[in-house]
Amino acid sequence: MKTQTYTKINTLYKRYQGLGKVELPNKAWMIFQNKIIVGDYSDDFMSYIKDLKFDCFSKIDGTNSKIVYFPSTGECFCGGKTDNADIVGTGQKVFLDAEIERIKPILAELFPKESAKFAPVMNDKNQIKYYYCEDGGEVLNINENYADGIRMFGVKLEEVPVYIYGEFFGKKIQAGGNYDKDKNRFSIFDICMQGWWVPIDMLNDYAAKLGFTVAPYIGQMTIPEAEAMVAEGFKTRVPDVSNPDYLEEGIVARPIVPIKDPRGKRIIVKIKTCDYNDLKLAIDKVGLESYKEFRKWYIENKDMIESTVKGK
Repeated sequence: MKTQTYTKINTLYKRYQGLGKVELPNKAWMIFQNKIIVGDYSDDFMSYIKDLKFDCFSKIDGTNSKIVYFPSTGECFCGGKTDNADIVGTGQKVFLDAEIERIKPILAELFPKESAKFAPVMNDKNQIKYYYCEDGGEVLNINENYADGIRMFGVKLEEVPVYIYGEFFGKKIQAGGNYDKDKNRFSIFDICMQGWWVPIDMLNDYAAKLGFTVAPYIGQMTIPEAEAMVAEGFKTRVPDVSNPDYLEEGIVARPIVPIKDPRGKRIIVKIKTCDYNDLKLAIDKVGLESYKEFRKWYIENKDMIESTVKGK
């Protein structure tokens, strides 16, 4: 079966795009291509809730990993961010396979067979797939086929597993040598338990029972407070690291009470230190006054720039 990819996490702000597609009044402004547009939220909904308190976690610089467990059968396996991710070359598979063997008995206790949950098989449009009861063939258009009033239709069920999401980091992984030069680690940052995301207290409880660490919890902050912390830079909160002065990659923030936007998408955001460093370097290179001129020009010409990019 196709496994669930972790929620796509947008950066807090949109980025300057299309500068190479238009005539710039100052060619030096090209340096701002792909830099963040401070104040222009990537999700409009965020501007309405930015002053609420969010649960904030350290964004560890590693690679997204997951452990997938099926209570009905006890099947358990690991994976990367996507089903096609390379988890062999990075050492993820060997590391996580060993962890799976260790935690299998614990998973069986936490999620017994009788807790198994099943849901209809869905198509690529997130619609339920229907099948002819006689031969199991897929119904391509249920409205047309149902019109004869004769044939019976059914659905196929598949188990909804438990997903344990975490960051695989350390030796030879991204900037992981700053965390640990000699070995790899795995820290949980989220658990999706058969279709719903567990709150922090349950996350910590499950992690402790499974013998895993959790991505360092920074605390509850508003988005402006979290942004200020990231922009200034803060030392890693990961314990027992090779480089205690290493500046963390950033913060991942999600509302204390889970919220979905009007499109039904889970609200979660990442704020990365490098985005602010890159913008500062660009401003230092052209000068603050030139940057202010650029921002004014971009805002005044935003519709033209965006239409040019879309038209390509």
